[in-house]
Amino acid sequence: MTHCVCAKDTITRYLSWQSVNPLKACESFEKTAKFTGKISSMKKLIFIVGAIALAAFGYLTSQGLLQSAQVQKGTQGGFILLGVDHTGSYYTIGDAFEELKEIYPTGQFTGVYFDNPDSIPSEDLRSFAGLKVSAAEGLREMGKNHHLRMHNIEQRPAHFVDWDCGETTVGIILGSMKAYPALGLASEATGWTGDAVIAYEEYTDTGVRFVMQH
Repeated sequence: MTHCVCAKDTITRYLSWQSVNPLKACESFEKTAKFTGKISSMKKLIFIVGAIALAAFGYLTSQGLLQSAQVQKGTQGGFILLGVDHTGSYYTIGDAFEELKEIYPTGQFTGVYFDNPDSIPSEDLRSFAGLKVSAAEGLREMGKNHHLRMHNIEQRPAHFVDWDCGETTVGIILGSMKAYPALGLASEATGWTGDAVIAYEEYTDTGVRFVMQH
């Protein structure tokens, strides 16, 4: 408060020499200071919003936002999965994986998707959340957990996309949005269409392999 009074006295003395109304000049000075403070606050807000947007863009980029789907062709499969069936939207298969991970916290997990979501209602889509095992391991674990079953992924020709994104949900979603359209086009060009086509995703600590197999 003392500083403000001193400032006003100084301005008053100066402006009195110039034959100007000191009260109006002081009020103008205060308005200018308030306006300058508002501009400073706006600059800080713009800086914060810009920093958040830049961080979000950087994170999405690290998850594959700018990455393109490179389709490869080769033989895939040849392993056994132990897991649980899931019926409903593919986006909710995470519930089945959570159930599976309560029993097996670690392992090589794979999601299998049997139906085409473009032609089957989401509530009727069939999928499978599984863990890679040997036949002996699968039989032993089924004896302990009777709600589990085994599913065999045969070794067959396939198109696939490797997507580097770690184990994040955001990365997997971005990958699926880019991988499956590219895989669908590659399969159509090869003539691999129909009910015999299945898709599955192999999850690792470095990313996902999206596979479309005929």
